Amino acid sequence: MSWVLAVDFGTSNTAAAHRIGPDRVETLPLTHTGNALPSSVFVGSHAMSTGDVALNEASLDPSGFVLAPKSLVGAGSIVVRDREVPVSSIIAAVLRTVYGQALRRHNNEPPAEVVLTHPEAWSARELSVLREAASIAGLGGNVSLISEPRAAAFYYSRQHDAKVVKGSTIAVFDFGGGTLDVAVLTATNEWTFEVLRAGGDNALGGKTLDGAIARWVDQHLAEENPQLWAWLRTPEGLETRRTLDDQVRKAKELLSEAPSATIRIRGDGSDMTLTLTRDEFEQLIEPQITRAVHLARGVLRDAGVVGGGLQALYLTGGSSRIPYVHRRLAELGPIATLDDPKTVVAKGAAGFVAGGRTTAPPAMVDTEVLHRRPTPNTVSAPPPSAFVEPNTEAKPPRGKRKVMALAGGVAATAIIAAAGFYYGTQDDAQASAAPTTIDAAPDNGGTPPATADSSYISENSDDVTALLPRKLLDSSTECSKSGFSSQGALQVRCRVDPDSSLGQAIGMKSVDYEAVTSWRDDQYARSNFIRLRDSKDGNTKIVSSDENRIIDHGADGTYFTAVDRSTGLLMQFSTDSAEQGMTLLTEIGFTPS
Repeated sequence: MSWVLAVDFGTSNTAAAHRIGPDRVETLPLTHTGNALPSSVFVGSHAMSTGDVALNEASLDPSGFVLAPKSLVGAGSIVVRDREVPVSSIIAAVLRTVYGQALRRHNNEPPAEVVLTHPEAWSARELSVLREAASIAGLGGNVSLISEPRAAAFYYSRQHDAKVVKGSTIAVFDFGGGTLDVAVLTATNEWTFEVLRAGGDNALGGKTLDGAIARWVDQHLAEENPQLWAWLRTPEGLETRRTLDDQVRKAKELLSEAPSATIRIRGDGSDMTLTLTRDEFEQLIEPQITRAVHLARGVLRDAGVVGGGLQALYLTGGSSRIPYVHRRLAELGPIATLDDPKTVVAKGAAGFVAGGRTTAPPAMVDTEVLHRRPTPNTVSAPPPSAFVEPNTEAKPPRGKRKVMALAGGVAATAIIAAAGFYYGTQDDAQASAAPTTIDAAPDNGGTPPATADSSYISENSDDVTALLPRKLLDSSTECSKSGFSSQGALQVRCRVDPDSSLGQAIGMKSVDYEAVTSWRDDQYARSNFIRLRDSKDGNTKIVSSDENRIIDHGADGTYFTAVDRSTGLLMQFSTDSAEQGMTLLTEIGFTPS
């Protein structure tokens, strides 16, 4: 009997489903213990392993471990063990594992069709990497692609009693382990959907929430047991750190059902137990969930959905199970969930393929994004540690870049938390030893000055460029309107010329792309200055002697937000390293030299 295989290749985990009849779609078990296969890959000397096997091998040799291949799809290739490996080959290893599991359940009979899911905002180049991976994995020539929100929307329409009538609007909030994707769709008929708007954050997901808990654990350890805290950062503490990361993840999942969860740390002769309550957990993740809500609200607004125009906000992805996420998203519209948010995309894709139904018009498998923004958010920069207005425009992939593989795998959360603590505890006196002077552009043409209670927001490009440092303007190939903040402030994006003095100072190459997005919002600048100043995560620093300018470099040190509450100016950009970002801010005069 012919069958169809659908694979939802995720950042953290991969799920699959098979259609074994005209209307029978089932989740496909991928491991002995469940339906989800970790998307991690271990690149060995002669072969690649995936899932739990990769995690196990990484404990002995972290140099070959690739934690999240999906997040690297725009890089083209990465460097593992001092050799360049195509990302398509690494993704192919995951697809090959899923394909092998599926064949075993169908007596090695190949499927009639394979359908792969992908984020709505992936570019043609990123989709080509997925197609190449399918070819390398040996999936055959009959492979279709469908965007994740379309697949989820189809599953939604099939599972609810009430039909999704033509013209009705739904939204899909896909909150996975490593990414957040939001899409607004309208039904073109009973079975197909057109995407009106899509947006996402490729660095906001369940692992981000794990990081918030890890920092909480780190803080308690540093205060209550500094000897154990220091030991965990030694090679001898590596195995305990891995166990701790696993406990952090399980505590997060348990807090969706229980009022509290315990985390036990044993090592170096110590045995320490911490109890995290649900209320504390919600306080820890409030900045991340607020950013997610703002992203969803912005996508809805851009799609023209206001008031009660949304039929349902449909939640998918494992992180959407968190009760606090449900409560916050209820601000935007009626919430709809299904049986298992981790597998609905795969099941929707399996039922959505062309020719898959006999009682309704066949669904069109369409990899193109309808009504896309002129510059889609195909690659999101790492998030600020405390919420600051997210860019609606992120920098695109920089051609074929070599990216170092993330070694250490499941220990990464603790390592990143330690790095964030280091960056945030440097001596502030060095940053504020002397006043900072910005060589600004000509004056703002009569717009009101920023005061302690002003509420002006930028309405045109001149409102923004009048506040930008002269060196940034002179070093950019263009500074043009790029969109609006969720508060309605017009944003301007300046693209830095690699051959300019600024481009050379920060080490840009001729093929590189660097952009700074800026806007003016007096009230927002003041409130976020206070939010960042009072942040406990150690990623922020006041950089002027008058204490009016502050920077935030995000958890990994490469995504920067700069706020000047004396002018209402906000700037955001991402770089390849923390050093490069600090050099940029120093060169344009935002921080002291």
